[in-house]
Amino acid sequence: MADPKQKSRLALPFFLNLFFTVFEILGGFYTGSVAILADAVHDLGDSIAIGLAWLLDVKARQKPDAAYTYGYGRYALLGGMIASLILVAGAAGVIAKAVPRLLNPTPVDATGMIVLAVIGVIVNGAAALNASKGTSLNEKAVGLHLFEDVFGWIAVLFGAIAMKLWNIPILDALLSLLFTVYILFHVFKNLRALLSVFLERSPRGFHPETITLAAVDGKDVLSVHHVHLWTVDGTNPLATLHAVVRSDAGATELERIRLDIHERLEAAGVRHATIEIELGDGLCEDPECAPDAPDAEGHHHHH
Repeated sequence: MADPKQKSRLALPFFLNLFFTVFEILGGFYTGSVAILADAVHDLGDSIAIGLAWLLDVKARQKPDAAYTYGYGRYALLGGMIASLILVAGAAGVIAKAVPRLLNPTPVDATGMIVLAVIGVIVNGAAALNASKGTSLNEKAVGLHLFEDVFGWIAVLFGAIAMKLWNIPILDALLSLLFTVYILFHVFKNLRALLSVFLERSPRGFHPETITLAAVDGKDVLSVHHVHLWTVDGTNPLATLHAVVRSDAGATELERIRLDIHERLEAAGVRHATIEIELGDGLCEDPECAPDAPDAEGHHHHH
């Protein structure tokens, strides 16, 4: 979790990226390079994503309230969804402009591209270093993404040098399409992850059986059932479950057992868990535990 006493480090990367995006769009039209324009579309999406991440990073440092009892993490997912859709629309425009260039290569200002690429490496490098020094997951994720942009600009630089030396104008269109395919690959990968959270799929790396192994100790906790796993923000796993404990456990022991289960689940990576305790000789009150309910035997109801 982000430290509420520290300020977000995403402001500088946002403004650097935004101003450079504008400069990049103008430079792309000036040099006639669709590779530069393709990266400008990418950086525009980055600017929106970083801006939303910045605002949400600040918001995330606030405590949950009565309106949002789980916090504001899902707003970050909405921001990622918006940024991804903008990138898809921008990529479609770049492809429409680049394909004709493949059939009819147009000379570009390679010198101007080299200048823009050098500036791109410096600006994105500075933004990446600043963001990567942050402590929140948002800041670290933005930092890693900006480092990817640095390598993209290095590729543009080498491509521009090649066009300058050997006059290969088709290379510009090829670079733009490669960047666009790379962008779309990561966009659709990100959209798939976002949708899995919105649809409340079990968090990656977590399975009901994993939770069962962590919760059941064979001594106090005999079994668990009705295991539900989900995440609000795509980062912090949440769980609810029914734990069947030995029937002779007293009130004091039940509290200790419950705390022990919480500790074991936290060690397994579960951020927050809601646990209902059931005595071994008791009946589960949930309708799914009725004797004639499907899969009632053994209480194995995983969600």
